[in-house]
Amino acid sequence: MRSFRFALVLALAGGAGCAHNDVIPGTNVTDTEINCAIIKTVEDYRQSIENRDVDRLLMLASERYAEDSGTPRTDDDYRYDGLKHVLTTRLSRVRSIRYSIQYRNIRMVSDNEAEVEVHLNGSFELASENGERYRNIDDFHHFILERTAKDRWKFLSGM
Repeated sequence: MRSFRFALVLALAGGAGCAHNDVIPGTNVTDTEINCAIIKTVEDYRQSIENRDVDRLLMLASERYAEDSGTPRTDDDYRYDGLKHVLTTRLSRVRSIRYSIQYRNIRMVSDNEAEVEVHLNGSFELASENGERYRNIDDFHHFILERTAKDRWKFLSGM
C-alpha cells in the first residue's frame, strides 16, 4: 500500500510538473483567440511580402502607422503616407524572396495593442546597378499591431 501511495504521488507530481498552456502549433505563443488572430495577420503580411503585393500590405497597415527605422536619425522615418513609396521601391528591386517568421511571444500592451516578438529568417535576390545581389536576414524583430475590430488587427510599426 505504501508503494502504491508513493507511485501515485510521483505520478501526480510529474503531471503537475509538465503542465503547460497549449501553444499555437509551430510557435512558442499561447493558443488564444486573440493570439491566433494576430498571427493570422502577421502571416498575411509574410505572404504579401513574398508575393510582393504592395496593395495588400497597405491594407494591413494602420492609418496611424509610423516607422523610425530603428535609428536615431529622423531623415529615415516615415508614416503611413510614406509606406507605399518605401514598399514599392524596395519590393520592385526584389527578384526572389524566401521569408520565414518564428513567433516567440505576443504581449498585450493594452486592450487594443499588441507587441509581437519574432525571429525573422530570409534571403532576397535584389536587382542592382552592378547586377544581382543577395541579402540574408537572420534577426529578432518586433511588430506592433492595433486591434481595429473584434478579430481584426493592423500594423502600427515594424513592416
